[in-house]
Amino acid sequence: MPKSNPAKQALIAAVEGGGTSFIVTIALVRTCETPNLTIPHTRFEILHQETILTTTPSETLDKTSNFFSKHRPQNGYDSLGICTFGPVGVNPKDTQHYGCILSGSPKKDWRNVDFLSPILKACSSTDGKSVPLYKVETDVNAPAMAEYEYCTRSRSRSSSTTSTISSLAYITVGTGIGVGLVINGKPVHGMMHPEGGHVPVVPLGGDDFAYSWGDKSPFKGKNTVEGTASSVALTERLALVSQLTESSAFQSREGLKDLSDDDPIWDHAANALANLCVTLSLVTSVEKIVFGGGVMNREVLYDKIRSRTKELLNGYLDLPQVTTEEGLIEYIGPSVWKEQGAGMVGALVLAQVALEEEDEKMELLLEESIVSSTVKRTTSGKCPMSAIALYGSIFALGMLIGSRNKR
Repeated sequence: MPKSNPAKQALIAAVEGGGTSFIVTIALVRTCETPNLTIPHTRFEILHQETILTTTPSETLDKTSNFFSKHRPQNGYDSLGICTFGPVGVNPKDTQHYGCILSGSPKKDWRNVDFLSPILKACSSTDGKSVPLYKVETDVNAPAMAEYEYCTRSRSRSSSTTSTISSLAYITVGTGIGVGLVINGKPVHGMMHPEGGHVPVVPLGGDDFAYSWGDKSPFKGKNTVEGTASSVALTERLALVSQLTESSAFQSREGLKDLSDDDPIWDHAANALANLCVTLSLVTSVEKIVFGGGVMNREVLYDKIRSRTKELLNGYLDLPQVTTEEGLIEYIGPSVWKEQGAGMVGALVLAQVALEEEDEKMELLLEESIVSSTVKRTTSGKCPMSAIALYGSIFALGMLIGSRNKR
């Protein structure tokens, strides 16, 4: 049976599954934020962490499971959070596919691989009778949840008139491009989960570039965000340029680091990402857009994206967020966990949310029990529950609410 730990701190396990590496983490959830915690703006204290190179599914998942087994307490972990590349099953009601890489994944070796089961087993108690609470999300929805929680917390604490938000988009720009969405405080799933990196863009004039990963992609990758601004697409564009100029300096992705900020390649990348920002603004009316991923280490991209977003919107949204310099800086910006990695923080937040949701279920059950007992007593004139038991339930409910608020 899954377990809930309403104690003041919980031991959690987290996995950020990436195409290049897996980051596996064991942490404590403290009662409050303190300056000496491992990750700023959170209540997480990392106890153990390791980076595992992504190879074959069996080898990668074996190493991941062994990490958690090595540090596992006898009773197992309190909760587990997993965020991974997709497409991945994120609907817990679809038990056949939940926690599995789906058949449409561009990573052929990972198609239909059960991601969750071996890791969950390694995080359970040594006798296998106690299973941790768990949640699985995409590697963009999870950091979107983390960034959203941070924004709502920081804004509620602010003395300024800045209102809280109900929506946020997280965009990662690396080997591929992914979009995580939180709308009305909840991650968006729908039919599957967002795949915003594959939406079409209006290219810069005279651009007829097409990248090689488009065979199974929407629009065959032609004039899409990922087909223009991912590190793969940028590298292939550079390779094309190098052939034209008889230069071999840019045959690998490492060559991107050697480019100057005014190289035209960043204009192509910024245009594609600005197109994505415009699409998100018009379709979802999202209140904040956060960027992450290796390509976004190129700081000049932020100003280029903001400027191009404003230009493409063409004054249609007459709002300070997209018409003023100050508004655009607040609206489009980097992750608060740029150094630590928003994906890893997102996996930890998933584990924390799993605990909180279980507490809420228990709280609701107690409330229903108390209301039902009170109604029966009122209508029948008899007391089916002793006063001591009733007051005991109320006391337990108060303890649960208090512990949940501290977590």
